[in-house]
Amino acid sequence: MLNISGLTKTYPNGVKALNGINLSIPKGMFGLLGPNGAGKSSLMRTIATLQTPDTGTIQFDDIDVLADPNGLRQRLGYLPQDFGVYPRISAEKLLDHLAVLKGINNSSERKDAVESLLVHTNLWQHRDKAVSGYSGGMRQRFGIAQALLGDPDLIIVDEPTAGLDPEERNRFHNLLVSLGEEKVIILSTHIVDDVSELCPKMAVLGQGKILLEGNPISLTHELTGRIWRKQVSQDEYRELEQHLNIISARLIAGKHVIHVMADTSPEGFEQAPANLEDVYFSTLHNSRAATAA
Repeated sequence: MLNISGLTKTYPNGVKALNGINLSIPKGMFGLLGPNGAGKSSLMRTIATLQTPDTGTIQFDDIDVLADPNGLRQRLGYLPQDFGVYPRISAEKLLDHLAVLKGINNSSERKDAVESLLVHTNLWQHRDKAVSGYSGGMRQRFGIAQALLGDPDLIIVDEPTAGLDPEERNRFHNLLVSLGEEKVIILSTHIVDDVSELCPKMAVLGQGKILLEGNPISLTHELTGRIWRKQVSQDEYRELEQHLNIISARLIAGKHVIHVMADTSPEGFEQAPANLEDVYFSTLHNSRAATAA
């Protein structure tokens, strides 16, 4: 179990990235949803001991993370949003090097771990190629391989599917699911479908605060009968947004399809089945409205 209490972080430029974060994250997949700039990466970096918060506590099982960062690092696997690699070094050699840095000093044990992870991430046939020449999806799979070195109990993946094509995204999802329920796995993303498909528990982060927390299915059910949709022109959209609670809009064949949250149907709208995207956008919409008020 990962327990976070009262976490705050303000950067030297005055940006308050974290504003009183409280979270309890059990074993299994946990989705952290939020738009760019919400504070997701700041929270992940803080949990991963790459930066210290101004206030608050982080407890992972029996480890006080802020007091004993090395204790957590021995049990942590981390895939950041962006990571660099050495040029002209093969995946197998680079993974072996990272295994040494992770503290796997026995050469036989290290060889077994590296080969097993390359097979598990479907990179064995590409093990002699330089990681710098990998495609985006292959690099992300290598990123998961290095995160799994040492069989960590806490795994953090930050925006892992951004930029991946649908096939690589599905392959990456299957890889995450294969990690099982015996680890705490935090998936930080702005892609709603990633959380909807993978995570039994989730939270929405916005402006450095936890805006919503719960089970995606339960949260979606709470909006049943309150989501309405309509296809409109650009001019109609501008007019409707003046007096309706439009939570999202997308273009389909040049027309805006808007979703509105209301207890009764606005004129000309049809009821739409609620989904996690509606939960996400309505949460952000309500938060911004409250801030503006």
